[in-house]
Amino acid sequence: MTPAAIGVVGVGAMGGAFASGLAPFTTVIVEDAMSGRAQDVASSLGILAGDAASCGIVVVAVKPQDVAATMQAIAPRLSVGSVVMSVAAGWSLDRLAAAVPGHPVVRLMPNLAVANGNGVVAMATTGLDDDAVSAVSAVLAPLGAVVVMDEALFDIATAIGGSGPGFMAYIAKAMEDTGVAHGLVRADARAMVQAVIAGTAGLLADGEDPAELQARVTSQGGTTAACIAVMDDAGAADIVRRGLDAAARRAAEL
Repeated sequence: MTPAAIGVVGVGAMGGAFASGLAPFTTVIVEDAMSGRAQDVASSLGILAGDAASCGIVVVAVKPQDVAATMQAIAPRLSVGSVVMSVAAGWSLDRLAAAVPGHPVVRLMPNLAVANGNGVVAMATTGLDDDAVSAVSAVLAPLGAVVVMDEALFDIATAIGGSGPGFMAYIAKAMEDTGVAHGLVRADARAMVQAVIAGTAGLLADGEDPAELQARVTSQGGTTAACIAVMDDAGAADIVRRGLDAAARRAAEL
């Protein structure tokens, strides 16, 4: 499968991030119900505004409450055999397939980092054979890590992949605020925290086990050991687990 273009229907925060991440690698056409927004996004990214629903792959990136109306609006314009993708929480594969009969459907859970190619995209499909799933994964690969999974795992995938940037930003802010409290100017604290997070992500991206990386950084009686001892005493790992559990439960409720 090599679609001539990828259509993105709805270019708010997530749709715009999708278009931004894919634009350097393929032809992207965007449309949006809000007057002028598609043209503004298209102009800023150097892509096209037009009939996104006619593309070989159509990404529906609207709010969950708007999916039904959007599917009804685009269904008559879909090309034969086109693949319809949705990023909407709470819309199962069965529900999506019922909205666009005769079309393979893909459920996605991305995060905003897809805009710069460093995102996470959970993916479940119906109506596609293994070769087609591989082809779709390859089309989405410029967005970041594409993880194909059973739809039953989407709630925890949403918690980790979808909510993860917000969680990591929470940790980053706490680190930055602590640096400022000790006398660093905020710009310097922010630069250090950003570099630490980016550097750690780079190390983990090489496939290293997080526990092994932690052990390599932690010298007995050293500064990292002192920090981790406090976090262990406070039950930080359990707090992380409880937070992700809560996010997964909320994903199931949507």
